[in-house]
Amino acid sequence: MPVGSLLRSLRTWWFLRKIERGLYRKHPQLRERAEAIAAARRNHRKTKQLQEDQQNDMLRLLRENM
Repeated sequence: MPVGSLLRSLRTWWFLRKIERGLYRKHPQLRERAEAIAAARRNHRKTKQLQEDQQNDMLRLLRENM
């Protein structure tokens, strides 16, 4: 992997992690639901309803801030 690609990947990872951590600090219910989705995936359970709830909460938060 060329150095430029490695640096770009690292920068992208850091940027997304920073956004996610800030969001989860302000809204801990989103972190809890994300963990529930991850647990459901590990246990081969359905995640559709959890993902819809997560998306609806995120859309609600976006609309409140506009």
